[in-house]
Amino acid sequence: MNKRVKQFFSAITARIEASDQNFIANYLSTAEAKFFYQMNLPDQRHALNVAYTALELAGGQKQVDQELLIKCALLHDVGKVKGDVSTADKIITVILDKAAPGWAKSWGRPGRGGKLSNLRHAVYIYYHHAARGTEMLSAAGMSPQVTEIIAKHHEAPAVGEPPELTLLRTADNLN
Repeated sequence: MNKRVKQFFSAITARIEASDQNFIANYLSTAEAKFFYQMNLPDQRHALNVAYTALELAGGQKQVDQELLIKCALLHDVGKVKGDVSTADKIITVILDKAAPGWAKSWGRPGRGGKLSNLRHAVYIYYHHAARGTEMLSAAGMSPQVTEIIAKHHEAPAVGEPPELTLLRTADNLN
């Protein structure tokens, strides 16, 4: 099944179970969890799936800080705030990204308003949610180690990056 089709069905059936809530509480402080719960339900489910996958991929590797990895996985998409982008605009944004990514990235603009402004905002969020989330978390005093990993999770791999970033990127791409 196409990854995007799988993501669509996952989004419309998204749920957070008590076991997921316990997992979140084990890795995020109350202040950090507020950022997690600011995302819409499908993005929360995605972040949890990324965290679970990242944990599997880490497989007890001694050089991986599993707490850091899980915290970053749970918070990597906090730049996508609940109510900020409609489902229809999200779908159109993904199509625009596939059809004309360079144009779409330059066309996106922050700021909601009418239908066209909302779509441009959705495109902007699609391409800039990592930076937006990093700004939000930095302003709240989040660890620079966490914010750096979140800021770079959509960038191309680089030599010498932390193993937690590599694992987060892989887990995000798998989900």
